[in-house]
Amino acid sequence: MTKILFIIVLLIKSAFKLMQSFEQKIKNDFPWFKKNPNLIYLDSAATTLKPKCVINKVVEYYESNTANSHNVDSAYSYKITKQIENSRKNIAKLINSSHDEIVFTSGATESISLIANGLKKIIKKNDEIILSFFEHASNIIPWQILSKQTGAKIVWIGKKFALNEEDVIKKISKQTKLISLASVSNILGYELNIEKILNSTRKINKNIIFVVDATQEIPHRIINIRKTKIDFLAFSGHKILGPTGIGVCYINKKWIDKINPLRYGGGMNSTIKTDSFNYANGVEKFEGGTPHIAGIVGLNEAVNYLNKIGWNNIKKHEKKLKQYIDSKITKINGVKYYSKNSNYPIIYFNFKNLNPHDLASYLWTKNIIVRSGVSCCKLSPIPTNVNGAVRASFYIYNTLNDVDALINALKTYKKGDELANVL
Repeated sequence: MTKILFIIVLLIKSAFKLMQSFEQKIKNDFPWFKKNPNLIYLDSAATTLKPKCVINKVVEYYESNTANSHNVDSAYSYKITKQIENSRKNIAKLINSSHDEIVFTSGATESISLIANGLKKIIKKNDEIILSFFEHASNIIPWQILSKQTGAKIVWIGKKFALNEEDVIKKISKQTKLISLASVSNILGYELNIEKILNSTRKINKNIIFVVDATQEIPHRIINIRKTKIDFLAFSGHKILGPTGIGVCYINKKWIDKINPLRYGGGMNSTIKTDSFNYANGVEKFEGGTPHIAGIVGLNEAVNYLNKIGWNNIKKHEKKLKQYIDSKITKINGVKYYSKNSNYPIIYFNFKNLNPHDLASYLWTKNIIVRSGVSCCKLSPIPTNVNGAVRASFYIYNTLNDVDALINALKTYKKGDELANVL
């Protein structure tokens, strides 16, 4: 029996050793850690750090390749247009869509606003829009505006500290016109099986429009649009190691000609007359103005980087990380842990009746960067009765040592420590 236990311990240590080497290799790709060697970054659900290859690609555009797109008058300028289209194809491959269904936006906020604005003439009075209490503000406010413009009714779902497929399905009615949900929660980390929801809902009402906010899922898992057959999908580039100010809106081909763009101007028209204009063909219709070219090529490089690491490797790393977090934090007295059942490395918790902002401030004295409050899920207190908590979110560059640092900070906390930055 002693021998068996010894072998198990060796295997666990060996697995942790492999994990550490994976983590260290990844960390070396991120200049942030060299510039901030004493800091622990646990806020990746807000924005991810950027690998050197992404930074280099953005700098390369500004230093060596600056030109506007849609210019074929020189080989130099055409190169940029080609890079944008190659980026579009690469991102389409990431989510298993067609490249002519990928629209570049400034982020998930603009993407969802584009979708809601485009559906103004589709949504009618007394139609129902299903949203959850756990949605980010970006996936609430555009629908509230649409509701007021059209007379549609918002149906709210969600209870306690989770949302599951059955919670969605049981709210479907003949009046349901649209469902817009985050596939992964940015505070609780729960994951929805979009395919299951969609298959069930369309048996009840085949005309339901399905929108997915994939902002928190896209950094962690491969998404298969063809399998889910959704209508629209949105995500932000800065959550997936890319630059800020760039995002993606997937628009199913059947909607391209049915909805209007959000932005009007250069690039989104084919012809202009004194009293009218014609839209450009395909997704260019939705990309008015000069695109964020550096952001597009930077996002493309981020996708290449993650593809090289391997999505299975990312999943394995995060699973081990989350299991380790769960095994440690659940043993600390005074912790109220709201995201234990999640497979994603997002933890949401309170501690010893401390105000979450004070707790985050205390953790900062230990060089740990987290986020506090409701993290833009401003309706989450309705089902949870929790008016704020600390969110620590981990990613591929985080280590078991980072977890230990957080756990040790909580274990060694003494009353009044949260005032260290104030007094």
